[in-house]
Amino acid sequence: MESRGSKIYRINGARAAITSFWDYLRRHRVRILMYHSIANEPRDRLAISPSSFAAQMQYLADGQFNVISLAAACQLLRTGRTLSKAIVLTFDDGFRNFLTNAAPILQEHGFPATVFIVTKIPEDDARPRLSANDWRTVQRKGFALGSHTVTHPDLTSVDELALARELECSQQALGALGETFFPFAYPGGKFTRRERDAVRRTGYDCAVIVGGRWGNGPETDRFLLKREPMLASDSLAWFKKRVNGYYEAYYLLARARGIDTR
Repeated sequence: MESRGSKIYRINGARAAITSFWDYLRRHRVRILMYHSIANEPRDRLAISPSSFAAQMQYLADGQFNVISLAAACQLLRTGRTLSKAIVLTFDDGFRNFLTNAAPILQEHGFPATVFIVTKIPEDDARPRLSANDWRTVQRKGFALGSHTVTHPDLTSVDELALARELECSQQALGALGETFFPFAYPGGKFTRRERDAVRRTGYDCAVIVGGRWGNGPETDRFLLKREPMLASDSLAWFKKRVNGYYEAYYLLARARGIDTR
């Protein structure tokens, strides 16, 4: 029969290991956050209200997080240098409210960000997107542009010719805008090995996916960099736990105690 003391020792040992691992995560992993729309749109689960976004950015500033560009993160991952409290901010789909609602808040804190744009703007799209002129305004404000393809298709469902066209034409558009670092975001987060390899062959510098805990380290495939999606339902308390690694600590402690958790 197991004694109460041995059980406590095992739990305390697990907590000590988790604390050590949490410290490692804070010092050696970069977290990439994925945003979409920054607007008051209650029916859109991907729309973060401007007030919530401002509170999140204020927390990063107050907590002295190292908010860096995606290009800088890739450089740090290659060199193996410290990634202490490193955060990267990305925005998918190129909604115009990035300029009106997100950019002023980011500029207030001096935070860089990457906006993944669809280079052929849908004519029937009900939500305002950044125009070609807006792209240059985004750049003048100090933010980077990345590829989200030409038409935002499910890349896993298109043939080789269409895949090449989506990747190459989008990259050419970024080059024409003066971008020299070429990141890619898989539309809808959908990809297989075929799409990953095509992105690499086309000459992109990195690619980002959706989901995955533990952040990114030197061992992470730079064409499968993990991002943590930000949702309208997320509270500020949840955001704090996420960027500090508490979510992973909770996961490990729950598993150590035999509690099933996602």
